[in-house]
Amino acid sequence: MKPVTGHFWTYLFLILAITGVTGCTGTYGRVQSSKDISEVFERHEVLANHSYYATGPEARPTAVLAIDRAYTLKPGLWRSVDMTPALLERLVDAMTDQLGFTPATLGGVITDPAGQRAGVWYSLYSRTTIRFEPGNVIIVSLPGPDRDPFRMNRNRRPGSRR
Repeated sequence: MKPVTGHFWTYLFLILAITGVTGCTGTYGRVQSSKDISEVFERHEVLANHSYYATGPEARPTAVLAIDRAYTLKPGLWRSVDMTPALLERLVDAMTDQLGFTPATLGGVITDPAGQRAGVWYSLYSRTTIRFEPGNVIIVSLPGPDRDPFRMNRNRRPGSRR
């Protein structure tokens, strides 16, 4: 029997790494920025066949989700909201009031790993992680501050040094 060489271990490692990465990426969705979805929220339009969720205090929310009822949002991070146009108006206004001078809220389409629409998103931030589990369960992490320098420090006026 021949001894196992270093090349064998290198190839084995590469095969396992590629297989592992490929398996991991299959369960993640994304938020695709959409001006149309921003306008849906800004018109205070409640979508049929969607369950609504919010995060942050009602007076200062950081995001609102509308998830297609074919999916279930894993409980824990988001609170369920019985959405009405009046409540959506209050939440959207509270988010835009936090922005100060620069209007930078983000509307987006939540897509599954195959690129199919699973819901919509409206937030002060664009960073989140969307993961899909068996049984059409979605896990949406809480939104986080953006790395884009043009979206950070949004309460400052352009050119101010504060």
